[in-house]
Amino acid sequence: MEIWVNAVRWCIKRIPRGPMASFSDLPPPSPKFHFIVDITLSTKERSADVSSVISVLITQKTATAVAYVKRGKGLVRVNGSPIELLEPEILKFKVYEPILLLGQERFANVDIRIRVKGGGHTSQVYAIRQALAKGIVAFYQKFVDEAAKKEIKDILVHYDRSLLVADPRRCEPKKFGGPGARARYQKSYR
Repeated sequence: MEIWVNAVRWCIKRIPRGPMASFSDLPPPSPKFHFIVDITLSTKERSADVSSVISVLITQKTATAVAYVKRGKGLVRVNGSPIELLEPEILKFKVYEPILLLGQERFANVDIRIRVKGGGHTSQVYAIRQALAKGIVAFYQKFVDEAAKKEIKDILVHYDRSLLVADPRRCEPKKFGGPGARARYQKSYR
């Protein structure tokens, strides 16, 4: 922001003033401010790209996953690393379920970036899995066609409804008078 303000001040100082002034009297622009034009162009290009990106927010227990889906080459990344490197190894198949159900060809022209934080390993994996499924459904709804979206949705729901429907269960807080949320301490009458 400060660079932009300095550039504007520099330009204002060089505006010709007076009755006989013309813009042909302006000195050539300083080379140090050429990059400002590039910055403004790149932000305009970025804003055009933003309209072609779909974001989906998923919460599973205390884990939160955000999936960004856009047209691309078929890359699927979780927290910046490829999905193949996801840990723990035992739960990796759960994340692959939407891809295996729908087939690689449906993911071939789509790039998916997923950011996940909070919770434990299992709830993160289930949040990623749901973000993948809901992200691809939302992408097909907005950019492809309704029939393809319905077909994808039917396949996913027929296999496992939790791929598209959130699980609202949360851990109930402990209360006084007992060791847990509902259990009470033992009571003796004599």
